[in-house]
Amino acid sequence: MPEAELRRLYSEKKLTDAEIAELFSGASVKRVRSWRKRFGIPTLLRTDRHEVPPIVGSLRSLLIGSMLGDGRLDRLPNSTRYMENHADNQQGYAEWKRLQWGSWSKQGLKPVSWTLKDKTFAGWRFETVAHTALNEWHPLFYPVRGPKKVTSLVPDLVDAFALAVWYMDDGSADWWPLITFGMGAESKQHAIAVFHKFGLSPRWVHVKGDTGQFIFEGEDQAHLFIALIKPHIPECMQYKLDFGFQGPHYQVRQALPEKLLREMAAKGVPIRRMAEELGIAATTVERHLRKHGIPHPRTIGRPSL
Repeated sequence: MPEAELRRLYSEKKLTDAEIAELFSGASVKRVRSWRKRFGIPTLLRTDRHEVPPIVGSLRSLLIGSMLGDGRLDRLPNSTRYMENHADNQQGYAEWKRLQWGSWSKQGLKPVSWTLKDKTFAGWRFETVAHTALNEWHPLFYPVRGPKKVTSLVPDLVDAFALAVWYMDDGSADWWPLITFGMGAESKQHAIAVFHKFGLSPRWVHVKGDTGQFIFEGEDQAHLFIALIKPHIPECMQYKLDFGFQGPHYQVRQALPEKLLREMAAKGVPIRRMAEELGIAATTVERHLRKHGIPHPRTIGRPSL
């Protein structure tokens, strides 16, 4: 058999020795193996026979964001697999993530349970097939034997999609957006480097042990953070975009930007009409006109006209 043809069938099409032998009458499995040895064609690992897409683009971002969050990489003797668990009420999110992996995930979600402080919790797990393509990613988060860490190479790999996945895994919609983090002091510094590349400077609040929270406080910073992650949040996780700072007073401020008030006042639009068009009370319009020092041609004695 020509060497090029054997390489095509074995290395590219990933046929087994037995399948190749069937294509050629008189050839045995032993003969095919001897041909491969003669041509220096290395034996494929069983895991390398899985047809999976390369870990690039959005799949790479999914992996990086998940490893910052709930994911873990399980290193086997020759290959690596990815896996993660989610609580029962996040089954939809777990399934959304599983589907992002495409053919990497050969099976559906698996029901699992775990015990923490004498309490048992139900949840869901998914995992990928084991493959050598995942081997190179393992040292990024497990530079030494032990718990997962964030290394100095990670920040450059984080884009807005990865940031969104990290937030969906470990974030909460409190008054301000926040991300809970607990991988130690060195990993914390690399996490901060991730935020700085996006122009974010969250406040750190210690909770217990190595665990704390990055809080993206202040409307400007919160708006920037939300703008980065919002395009990547699926329907099942939209509840994590409901922040306390965006309550009634915030809504009023959004409806009453200073520029719009000045334009309407300059045109002499009556306050009551301004209120009707903006969908708020006339007294609120008056208060914000005074707040911004915006003159308004009110009728004498009838300030609300």
